[in-house]
Amino acid sequence: MPDSPVKKPILLERMLLREPGPGGALFRIVHVDDDGEAFWLFNVAELGWPERVQRDLLADRFATTPPSFAIEYVEPYRVNLSEEVQDSAAARTSARNWKIVLQLLGDDRGRGLLFKIPRKVRIEKVVEDVGVTRPTVVTAIMRFWQRGMTRQSVRSDYDNCGGPGKTRSITSGRKVGRPRTIATGVGISVNDDLRRKMQVGADYYLSLQKPSQKRALNYVVELFFSHRQDEAGRPTIALDDDRPTLKQFGHFLRTHFPENDRFKARHGQKRYDLETRELLGKADQNTKGPGDEFQVDATVADVYLRSQFDRRRIVGRPVIYFVIDVWSRLIVGIYVGFEGPSWIGAMMALTNMVTPKVEFCQQYGIEIDHEEWPSHHAPRSILADRGELMSVKLGTRIVDTLRIQIGNTTSGRGDLKAIVESRFKIVPTFFKPFVPGYVEPDFRTRGARDYRLDSAMDLNDFTQVVIRAVLQHNRSKITDIDTPTEMTTDGMSATPLARWTWGIENRSGALRQLSYEEVALAVMPRDSARITPNGIRFRGGFYTCDQAEADRWFWKARNKGGWSVEVSYDPRSLDKLYLWNSKTPHGYEACRLLPPYQELVGKTLFEYEEKELAEKRLAASQAGKLQAQEIETDVALRAIQEEALAKTRDLQERNTPKRARVAGIRNNREDEKAFQRPIETIDLGFPAGPRVSSPAVAPTVDDPPDAYEDDMLSRLESLEEASNAGK
Repeated sequence: MPDSPVKKPILLERMLLREPGPGGALFRIVHVDDDGEAFWLFNVAELGWPERVQRDLLADRFATTPPSFAIEYVEPYRVNLSEEVQDSAAARTSARNWKIVLQLLGDDRGRGLLFKIPRKVRIEKVVEDVGVTRPTVVTAIMRFWQRGMTRQSVRSDYDNCGGPGKTRSITSGRKVGRPRTIATGVGISVNDDLRRKMQVGADYYLSLQKPSQKRALNYVVELFFSHRQDEAGRPTIALDDDRPTLKQFGHFLRTHFPENDRFKARHGQKRYDLETRELLGKADQNTKGPGDEFQVDATVADVYLRSQFDRRRIVGRPVIYFVIDVWSRLIVGIYVGFEGPSWIGAMMALTNMVTPKVEFCQQYGIEIDHEEWPSHHAPRSILADRGELMSVKLGTRIVDTLRIQIGNTTSGRGDLKAIVESRFKIVPTFFKPFVPGYVEPDFRTRGARDYRLDSAMDLNDFTQVVIRAVLQHNRSKITDIDTPTEMTTDGMSATPLARWTWGIENRSGALRQLSYEEVALAVMPRDSARITPNGIRFRGGFYTCDQAEADRWFWKARNKGGWSVEVSYDPRSLDKLYLWNSKTPHGYEACRLLPPYQELVGKTLFEYEEKELAEKRLAASQAGKLQAQEIETDVALRAIQEEALAKTRDLQERNTPKRARVAGIRNNREDEKAFQRPIETIDLGFPAGPRVSSPAVAPTVDDPPDAYEDDMLSRLESLEEASNAGK
């Protein structure tokens, strides 16, 4: 049986190719000719100008045994994705480098840089326009190709300058640092020997004696930097000029002993737990192939859904977003939810655009093969409505960071996006008969059925329905499109899936490979979260992350006050936050929900806000009743208070001294206890069941004071006689 032909991989711009064997060269595809017949490879290590390779020759290198080329999926240069501080030297350098790259790439996506003569002309023009040297220009474009062909790839490396966190030991030469201008002497540089001596002072400072930093420093100076001398027959202590300062000692304590450890050492674990510990608890025209242009649009679905919190509640009609490839008509991204039409809804559709669809469908219990929905790529341009991709900051991130051009249609011109608009009429035909609560055209007309009452699906159920319908659409024949003659000759039908597959092999030059991480961070909305003693507070939940726990943020928030941080979030899920932190390797860190707030897992921002609004309305509706009950309680308590005061005033002798009034309280308590015991006796023989004995008749207010005492004495005598008789 002959061997099956080796499947040729899909090669895209920005993809990495590696030669086999240890030390094999690594190349990046930095340009694909418009006809797709040639690729330009850039050696990532040698930093030479790209070389042209024919598509067939490159494909043959994958077909050899063993292959002489393999796709490299791990980026060797992981750039920092956080935004640099505005108006800083690093930000200005990065902006200059990006300006150089954009001018070099020009309108032809950098094709002019691939040939010697036009490259020279283009570089000389950039040198003159930007006012830099030729090496600076060449370094910028080489770094752009080497590090991933994004805006972050040309950012400055100032973050790596210096030696943050490194311990230095200066044993000779002049003292480092700013010279003294007020104090006498030169001072001493910090080295390993001085650190050992200051450790002695630190042990003293952290003892239960709780000395001040100044006293602990004096202890160190006394031991290691002083000597005794006689002055006019009187012994004195002389200090060395080269001795540590209070500032140096304080810095040593802060860098070697975290603040919470210092507190525990000086005040004990019990007080630490009581007073200062952390309180953690509770995204066809003018197109030559797939990827030239994607269109994005949204519509409100003609169906009413039920809440995932409580299916008895109807939550309204969801929004459906489609991202469609203009040339093939393949739906390459979807979003079903309650956000939109807005930036948030478009953001979710864009992140789904680059998400591998096998994993996406598995989230909803749908198993597919990669060939059934093979799209997870970024286009050259996106066309959307003005209201969806008009955010200045987020739109800039898409254009600059992802290098995707954005086009916005004018208001009221849905015909400019007719291709994606028509999908909202085609796709529902696949699921309409199977969706309870689907709204027919006669909705709200006189005598028509109220389709809202028929609703039965929640958001998760309806998303599964839409995914199934999209899969069917992608494999259904299209009638309103011209099929290329070559495609018909190859015996392929005019389905979106077939056009996409054929177009990638024969027409694709615009598709690019972007990671889900890059797209998500570029399009996710950003907001402020608050560092509190209970965690990172955001939209009703509290989160934590490794950086916060390592740096003891929550302890600091309780003892020094909280502060705000910038986060990115996905409104579809409150499971995680993404904290922007330049100290982390990639510029951000994922934050997870704390255990007491796991009820937010799997919930969308819309559902949380809808539940929160319902709780506020319920509390407002019961506020009047609660206030009336509180007033009734106050009236009853006031009546008891006034009655008790009146009874006490009638029996209280005004001229009795205060000392006499409070005398004998202990004896009075014992008498009262003895008087109360027979009253509280339980009698289980009573026909109606358990009850307390009838209380003795106490003297009234009109009785003379002695009547109460006589009655009390007689009852005590009776009790004593009964007790003696029992013995």
